[in-house]
Amino acid sequence: MTDGTLVDADWLHRRLGGDVIVLDATVDRRTGPDGATVFVSGLALHTERRIPGAHFADLITGFSDPSAPFPFTRPSTARIQEYARDLGIGENSTVVVYDRLTGAWAARVWWVLRSAGITNVRVLNGGLTAWQAAGLPVTDGRAAAPARGDVVARPARAGFVGIERMKRIADGDDPTPAVCALRRTEYLGDPARPRSGHIPRTTSLPYADFLGPDNTLSPERTARLAAAHGLRAGACTVLYCGGAINAAGLALAVHEIGIEDVVLYDGSLAEWRADPDLPLVTGPEDEGDGSAG
Repeated sequence: MTDGTLVDADWLHRRLGGDVIVLDATVDRRTGPDGATVFVSGLALHTERRIPGAHFADLITGFSDPSAPFPFTRPSTARIQEYARDLGIGENSTVVVYDRLTGAWAARVWWVLRSAGITNVRVLNGGLTAWQAAGLPVTDGRAAAPARGDVVARPARAGFVGIERMKRIADGDDPTPAVCALRRTEYLGDPARPRSGHIPRTTSLPYADFLGPDNTLSPERTARLAAAHGLRAGACTVLYCGGAINAAGLALAVHEIGIEDVVLYDGSLAEWRADPDLPLVTGPEDEGDGSAG
């Protein structure tokens, strides 16, 4: 695989040691004492096993705004530029991002960089799992700090929308289609579980459905699912999920088949659910309003 944003392990292996910046975007997902999901830095996982030459790209505090009220909020463009330079990204660099799960974390870094006009960025299809399945070497510890890069962030097409836009969509005042990238069970919610379900007038298209058994994306599968859902170029579809991570994965998938005008609701359900006055729907959209408080 050599064209498009997705690259395979062989493509990356042949370019290691050149002007390629490899970034590991892994985030560690844990269960807290109360049963809630907690996201922490994936640095320990990175140093345990990584692609040779890869640097750790911190999605908790580096490519997100740690001072924001919700996790994984896009940082300022100036912050994106500074952190990209810290990681050694230069004006002529090719960046390849991977993670060790479904590729959604890597896709989020790709999308954040793209939103700052840093576009020579690829994603390793299948991530670390695909790399190891190809019999390619891994190492541990941290790579030597890279020379500081000189990449310049530039104005780019807006890749994000905020809560006011989502309120208009939910109220029916904005006809823009909006899609939830969470698993179907999360989209449907549970009436017995407070603040579960989805944003009104949005449909379900799980990112997980786009993944093969090896957690890779294929243009054929993506095209089939997008067509069945009516997701098309020119509609400027809004994608969301719990924290705009799976939504970034979905954005990457459809980007590979030429649907490049989607945008992400950055706050996603983390922000929406935090306001008790904003409605959520449980059950399918076509079976009554199912509104939950």
